[in-house]
Amino acid sequence: MWRWVRGSSVTLVVAAAAIIVQSHAHADELRVKTRNGDRTAIVLPAGRGPAPTVIVLHGAFSSAAWTARHYGFAEAAAARGFAAVFPQGLRGCWNDGRNPFPWRANDVAFLKVLAGELMAEGVADPTRIYLAGVSNGGMMAMRMLCEASDLFAGAGTIIANMPMAIGAKCQPPRPMPIVMFNGSADTWVPYRGGGVGFLNLGGYVWGTQQTADFIAHANRCGAEPAMSDVSIDAMSITRFAWTGCDRRANVTLYRVNGGRHEVYGSMNVFPTTRGGSYRHVVSAAETIMATFANE
Repeated sequence: MWRWVRGSSVTLVVAAAAIIVQSHAHADELRVKTRNGDRTAIVLPAGRGPAPTVIVLHGAFSSAAWTARHYGFAEAAAARGFAAVFPQGLRGCWNDGRNPFPWRANDVAFLKVLAGELMAEGVADPTRIYLAGVSNGGMMAMRMLCEASDLFAGAGTIIANMPMAIGAKCQPPRPMPIVMFNGSADTWVPYRGGGVGFLNLGGYVWGTQQTADFIAHANRCGAEPAMSDVSIDAMSITRFAWTGCDRRANVTLYRVNGGRHEVYGSMNVFPTTRGGSYRHVVSAAETIMATFANE
């Protein structure tokens, strides 16, 4: 049974059907579809009434469905009373301002509309909408930080750096807290910055440390981050925490020492990193969602 609820520019379709996320077998599945580019999103509501909400952006050439099933955000959000939203990028990608893709979707506008409709339909608490993203999705979240941070309460990124072209003109409307996970041995989105992917065809990004320093400076944080290490056997993670920021917009970077281009703590879509060497050390989704919940 389908129910159509019309908004100004988005149609919400509510289906009483088995959810695609295995741990949400008894929940309803909601899909958000725009007429501009046939855009969709999977929405897992928290229950009755507006709730804190996380919008999770998939990686390049991935999907909303895969991200909802495998990366742990759906479960971590539900455990904390959050709604979780998984939009689908046009042709499996996001226009984060970095890539020379022939299609130039206005994803900033799309995500603004999506956030507005989630508020209008009573899914999201307007004061607590968060962004999270993986790789290309994480870089799209950084673009939103630069161009629409007034809509969001915080962001979490995994294996993503600031796109060079966006960072060069980035003027965040207001400070926004951010949690970053990056692997020091990531050759796809290099920790030290530079070209992305095979033959640099994915454009260019800042280094991870430069990205975190820039956001901390924009948020008017303390000059130097506090550092702490977590070590298990030969595996280690270094945490950099900038505090004392405006609007409590703290910046935290988890550098996974020796970590590659993988979603830490979950199944990975990338064949060269399948197996997740850091699966039992840290869960990026759990850590990001715990930070949002404690805001």
